Amino acid sequence: MGKVEIVLNSLPMSGGDGPNSYSKNSHLQRRTTSLLKETIDKLILEKLNAKTLISDSNTFHIADLGCATGPNTFFLVDDIIKSVETSLRKSNSSKPEFLVFFNDLPHNDFNTLFTSLPQHRSYFAVGVPGSFYDRVLPQSSVHMVVTVGATHWLSSVPKEVLDKTSKAWNKGKVHYSNAAEEVVKAYRDQFGRDMEKFLEARAKEIVSGGLLVVGMCGIPKGMPFSNLADSIMYKSMADVLTQMQSQGLISEEHVDTFNIPIYSASPEEVTVLVERNGCFTVESMELMDPTAWRLKRPMNVEDVRHWMVCIKATMGSLFINHFGEHLLDVVFDRLTAKLVGLTEKIESSYREKVMLFFALQRK
Repeated sequence: MGKVEIVLNSLPMSGGDGPNSYSKNSHLQRRTTSLLKETIDKLILEKLNAKTLISDSNTFHIADLGCATGPNTFFLVDDIIKSVETSLRKSNSSKPEFLVFFNDLPHNDFNTLFTSLPQHRSYFAVGVPGSFYDRVLPQSSVHMVVTVGATHWLSSVPKEVLDKTSKAWNKGKVHYSNAAEEVVKAYRDQFGRDMEKFLEARAKEIVSGGLLVVGMCGIPKGMPFSNLADSIMYKSMADVLTQMQSQGLISEEHVDTFNIPIYSASPEEVTVLVERNGCFTVESMELMDPTAWRLKRPMNVEDVRHWMVCIKATMGSLFINHFGEHLLDVVFDRLTAKLVGLTEKIESSYREKVMLFFALQRK
């Protein structure tokens, strides 16, 4: 099985609940989710007619796609349930029951997810393994679907960037940042194909009047990715891997065939795909500032170290799959040391409107 084909199986976050796990190192993602709380509350109260949607069953169905191992998914679900309950109280409706579908890839650590479930939760829980680029739920079975920090992950590395005969061959780099335009186009086209499949699947699963809420990596239209802080990280990753190759720790082929399958889309790109799909109305489409939680002070060395701990928990499985588990700590120790020396450069990079939030309502 080739590297492109196994990307989907190597995307799950670091499992378990140990010191390097996603469940212990997803504080940045939690802050991002918290930023969306007010916006999601407002959407539910103003756009979701919960009373009508559950008139037949009195059970409200929620799905979190790309839920990982917790605890962020539990906070998100609790916030949604509280908002739905508030909406129903305002319409003098009785309190419903809630069923939550927790979805992620089959290799996700569902054991950690379910052993971490809040003991006194107000919902029934179901695990749903599978890629959200395909159908994962029955037709017209869910009232609200939410996914935060997941849809910027592509279903696979674009094949062109791994093809030595292609102009998009991405030798010596790990991302489309600072790469040839052909590489950028390959990533953009892959995202377009993936998002089309994502919207097609959700259009079948979500009931008429239901909501789809997405938070993902974003970028202002026309801005080169090289302006972003993440670009510094990706270039530093490539430098570290090249250095390790020169020291005989990894092969040239391993370096040249390693790419991070993440794409940051602009609001305009997604809007075109939603309109082409034709099954949803756009209720919200905006770029937000994921660093709004930060103290108004310059980034320091500890901020960079904390950032890398979160990145390791998020991307570690990709490195393990490609280079082997024995090199994971070596790569990230060197990457952290390199980025600590670039703190001022990271601080001066563009980090503001780099989270894309959109909410769609099923027609």
